[in-house]
Amino acid sequence: MKTAAAFAVAAVLLAACAPKAEQPAAADIQLARQAALAFEQQSRREITTRLERDEDPVAVYMSYADHAPEWAREISNQLEADFSRTSLGVRNPANAPDDWERRQLETFAFLMDSGLDPDTFEIGEIVQEDEETVFRWMQPVRMVDTCLTCHGEAIDERIKLLLAQEYPLDEAAGYSEGQIGGAYSVRKVLRVGDQPAPAWTPIPEPVILPADQRQSGDAPVVAPSPTSQD
Repeated sequence: MKTAAAFAVAAVLLAACAPKAEQPAAADIQLARQAALAFEQQSRREITTRLERDEDPVAVYMSYADHAPEWAREISNQLEADFSRTSLGVRNPANAPDDWERRQLETFAFLMDSGLDPDTFEIGEIVQEDEETVFRWMQPVRMVDTCLTCHGEAIDERIKLLLAQEYPLDEAAGYSEGQIGGAYSVRKVLRVGDQPAPAWTPIPEPVILPADQRQSGDAPVVAPSPTSQD
């Protein structure tokens, strides 16, 4: 018993003497939250407006697919940090989580399975990645009606064809409303070694080929909607 007590006292003393982990700045957390909210509002507004106009679901999907990377690019440049979306099951392999993001996503899933409210989940940390001291932040994305057009269990067959052509390894379908479909992620370099982080380099606009330079294999082929015969 004395030995156990001595170990317990030693552990308390060591914890008291250990340096406290660096905490994220409140301003960085607030900016990350605002970035996630801006993307979510923009994407839902885009999808909802088109669905309310009864646009073809394929047109809705293609509009979102065209605009989402640009929204993320603009937000990253405004934030002067990397803003992205990721998931345990991604559609685009380029959006696969890194090790830190995967751990947070697994924690979010565990907490939701335990009965906690995902709307309260958030993680913000200062981590060391080689020579870089980095602010990392994540917040889960809940699946709502607008998301299910392209990520739900009953996706338009023509959208499925598009997805099969563009993302043959797609793992981002079959969700139901309320599930966690992924997370918003922010990564901001604070220091490199003992030096301040270099100035943010704006992400340039993507190069888009003029129509006359496109090849037949550049765009997916979508089967026309079945029409009724008289």
